[in-house]
Amino acid sequence: MVQLHDTGYKYLFSHADLVRELLEVFAPPGVAEWLDYATLRPETGNFITPAMKKREDDVVWSIELQGQRVYLYLLLEFQSAIDKGMPVRMMQYVAALYDHLVRSKAIDLANGLPPVLPMVIYNGDARWNGSTQILDLIQPHPPELTAFQPKLKFWLLDEGRFSAEYLDGLQRVMVAIFRMEHAHDTEDTKRAIRYLGRAVAQSPFKPTIDRAVMQWMRYRLSRKMPGLPLPTLDELLRGTDMLETNMDQWKAKAVAEGVLIGEQRGLQMGKLEGKLEGKLEGRLEGESLALQRLLVRRFGPIPPDMLEQIAAANLEQIETWFDAAINAPHIAAVFTPTSN
Repeated sequence: MVQLHDTGYKYLFSHADLVRELLEVFAPPGVAEWLDYATLRPETGNFITPAMKKREDDVVWSIELQGQRVYLYLLLEFQSAIDKGMPVRMMQYVAALYDHLVRSKAIDLANGLPPVLPMVIYNGDARWNGSTQILDLIQPHPPELTAFQPKLKFWLLDEGRFSAEYLDGLQRVMVAIFRMEHAHDTEDTKRAIRYLGRAVAQSPFKPTIDRAVMQWMRYRLSRKMPGLPLPTLDELLRGTDMLETNMDQWKAKAVAEGVLIGEQRGLQMGKLEGKLEGKLEGRLEGESLALQRLLVRRFGPIPPDMLEQIAAANLEQIETWFDAAINAPHIAAVFTPTSN
């Protein structure tokens, strides 16, 4: 699932105007207003870390701040578990970036190393509770040693910590994208799609980003809802009514197919007096099968403990999980209540 998210976000952040939107709305306080957005340019993101592991999943741009070129390192973090060692990882990546700039002679060391803004974009369900700076991870030590410890800190953008009310008031494209990523069910997804459409229509960057954003939306929906009939890119640019209708039909079909299979099995239970009970059991089994098919198509094989949860659940719980499975970033999120 990390690769699926990274690929979509890498595509978005290959567009300068979307990077600009990200910085205008979510940069550290006091930074955005000093940036010269006309100087934004992409930098290569293929670095070798000290552990000799190639990094190709992240995005690097540079931009001028008060006449000085600053490097923006966007690390895309979509793992299900919070990485408490993120400051260590980021220190490696920034060091690899500096090493790359020096070895490629992109900078002259006589003029000093350029500043870097390390930024982690985190999309997990749980709120980030790890430190954002390496010094916090170092064991207590005598003050005399503090000056010799690394002090790198990264700027954290935890998408899920923003309330829907706060995001509604911003009406920006990157905000709409984050909102869509955290939609909880089909109806919430449809609302997020409408919000995204409005944000793109009102954006001053519409001519340069509209096709990219709609392409990303098709990409994400194809993975959130496998088998969903998707309108063409040109059709989406004209409106989302067709897409919303297709989403309703997709959900109804998935549920109906599962119910039909389950009812057929349930009605084979035998005795006449058991038919009603069998039909109810059959519907539960059908909904369960529909949920399992969706989970497998989105996430691959279902872990045994989750299969046991499904087997022990009632109809209402199965339906709740089905809605959650449509948009969950990973399979564990389906079975874990979301708390913001």
